[in-house]
Amino acid sequence: MSDPNGPTVRRRRLGGELRRLRERKGLDQAAVAKHLECSTSKVSRLENGQGLAKAIEIRSMLDLFGVTDEAERSKILDIHKTAAEVGWWEQAEYEEVLPSGLGVYVGLEYDARAVQTWELGFIPGLLQTKDYARAVLAALPLRSPDEVDRLVDVRMQRQRRLTDSPSPLEVWAVIDQSVLRRDIGGLAVMREQLKALAGAARRQNITIQVYPESKDVHPGLRGSFSLLEFGPTDPRIGYVDSPSGNAFLEKDKQVRSLVHTMDRLRAGALDPEESAALLDNLAAEEN
Repeated sequence: MSDPNGPTVRRRRLGGELRRLRERKGLDQAAVAKHLECSTSKVSRLENGQGLAKAIEIRSMLDLFGVTDEAERSKILDIHKTAAEVGWWEQAEYEEVLPSGLGVYVGLEYDARAVQTWELGFIPGLLQTKDYARAVLAALPLRSPDEVDRLVDVRMQRQRRLTDSPSPLEVWAVIDQSVLRRDIGGLAVMREQLKALAGAARRQNITIQVYPESKDVHPGLRGSFSLLEFGPTDPRIGYVDSPSGNAFLEKDKQVRSLVHTMDRLRAGALDPEESAALLDNLAAEEN
């Protein structure tokens, strides 16, 4: 079962605490980098929860920030200790094949309470069958069959969050209708994928809406994205994947823009009941 306060969220909280203490002291990241004898980019990654400092580095930063209160120091060091736990996606067999940044996303998804996603090109990864996922991932450049196998395994393991009890991941997916007409992997693979998608639409924690391909220009044409939601005190995070790399969007203005776009897409899509009926019909057509 997923821990809602897993290692990725803990690292982000640790990074947030370190940023708060640095700013309280009136220091910039360059000053911390000079103190630790490392790059400014490393400090930035630590504060964004995309890396983990050694315990001796944490103590050194607390000294630099003038944190002398033992209770406050213990709190930070305790967060660091739990943040050092290794998630399943960080095991060597997976970490070495995951594209840059995707491991961070998988960790955030593991810790998330809910995910909203807009898909313009593929069935969302959390809802893909194994054969469909293999067809998608096999098309990646410079990937050996063994690497594809491991990437498929990552995708299947991610889907366990959908059945975690008592707190399964909530998914709201808006999918462009053209995705359902694209025979990725061939007719047999697509037939099973549509059946699986129709079944997923009947699950309590999964909502699927289909965006009609008959619609003209709409905000989703710029590309796919996801929004991850955590606890009530944790801000939402946006995620955008593209051929040039992925990006995590965390500034209020950026997240609000994605939320607004998602709201418009949900409003323009078929409602969940209509979408479920369409998926049932498409699955039946493929028989």
